[in-house]
Amino acid sequence: MTTLERRYRKLMAWYPKEHRTRHEAEMITVLLAGATPGQERPTLREMSDLMRGGLSIRLGRAAAAVSPSSRRHWHDAVGVAALVAPAALFLATLIRPAGYAWRHSFDAALQTLPYALPYGLIVLLVCLRRRTAAVACAWAWTLFTGLMALKQHADMFAEYGTSWTAADVGMGVLRAGMCAAMLTFAPSPGPPPLSDRSPGPASLYGRRLLGWSVAVFATTVAGLQISSGSGSPLPVLVPVLVVTTAAVKTLRSPVGRRAIVTLLPLLCACFPPPWLGDPARLTTLTVLSAAVLTVAAWLARTEGRDQLRPADLQ
Repeated sequence: MTTLERRYRKLMAWYPKEHRTRHEAEMITVLLAGATPGQERPTLREMSDLMRGGLSIRLGRAAAAVSPSSRRHWHDAVGVAALVAPAALFLATLIRPAGYAWRHSFDAALQTLPYALPYGLIVLLVCLRRRTAAVACAWAWTLFTGLMALKQHADMFAEYGTSWTAADVGMGVLRAGMCAAMLTFAPSPGPPPLSDRSPGPASLYGRRLLGWSVAVFATTVAGLQISSGSGSPLPVLVPVLVVTTAAVKTLRSPVGRRAIVTLLPLLCACFPPPWLGDPARLTTLTVLSAAVLTVAAWLARTEGRDQLRPADLQ
């Protein structure tokens, strides 16, 4: 066995075992016949073709193993998550200006309000079924967030000599990027169109989750302001109880459970652990978040495959 053949056989590990048993010898023969004299390594194109082919077969079999009801649940859950993500970020960034307004510091409220408005615009566009505009706005805000964070920390370093970590810049960009990715890959984000007001699962769970988000926002603002005025930490526990109640209710439904799984990367980015100051670990979180969102979007888009069964395959 030559070196080239041995390396081809290692790449065949991307394919399922049954497929290798039936077709490996034939594929290796074709690959060796097309190799140039003296070639010792597979070309980049051959490597990508083999890996893509193997993954395609494995994913196709995994999709066939997912039940139609589970696909529908994932379809609804990813659509709900794509609406809840910008809504939650809008309410989260609205806490600071709302707190200033509560204390009648209207100038400070107006200065911090613009950071929340892009997410509010994205939510409005999704609700109006302007998906392309919502996706464009989300990615534009992601780019703007990254540029502004880099400029801000560069100015601080030049003026004060203070150091900044990758998490300082990366967290805001990661949150905005995950929101944009959810909107991009969700099969049908947002509520049903005006012509179809039937209370489907996605719109039903979307309204519930948005309602709980508003409740968490209101109790958080009130709790923070009352706590800062009285010096007691007890009011801050109220939004924690609201979040716990909402999580328990959401976990009771199949769509809710899948929506929470889809939103977990965003939750980690909103409440990052202290070890994320390490750029390598921040990169790991980014890769894992991308993997979770990719799998969720893929499961959501397999919903209609079961409709192409017996008649189309004959």
